[in-house]
Amino acid sequence: MKNKVGKIILVIGICLFMVGLGYVVTKYLDKNLYLNTNLLVTFEDTKEFTLESFDVLTKKEALDTYPNKFTIENKSLKGVNYDVVLTSDTNISEDNLSYVLYKNEEEVQTGNLSDIKDVLYTSSIKTLKTDSYRLYIYLTEKTSNPEFTYKLEIKAKD
Repeated sequence: MKNKVGKIILVIGICLFMVGLGYVVTKYLDKNLYLNTNLLVTFEDTKEFTLESFDVLTKKEALDTYPNKFTIENKSLKGVNYDVVLTSDTNISEDNLSYVLYKNEEEVQTGNLSDIKDVLYTSSIKTLKTDSYRLYIYLTEKTSNPEFTYKLEIKAKD
């Protein structure tokens, strides 16, 4: 009888040990697996935008308009590389659309939308830091019946 009770206690002990070990291993693997992608992205309004003004603007005039603002915060314990991806739906030639991108109050990129292939900007962020962005998109030549909608995404890279 004592032998059976001892075996039952041993089996229960082994089961509890295995469950505990599984929990520890899973927690460790989860932390490593998601450590590089722990970015908090906050769009001030929305991540899908429409062009507010279809007036032809200079860069200086465009900078006086309301930008699309977003922040990227790294909440992980490692630095993270990421892409700012822009996809658009338009009947306007992208040669007629220009953009200016600011990161932390510094102009980091400017050009025509036709010059980019989805990835608007590539950057990295150190652990527990925040980057603030402002994006201005504006029309540089008159277009009839313009329609323009675009979407921003942030994609962490390995």
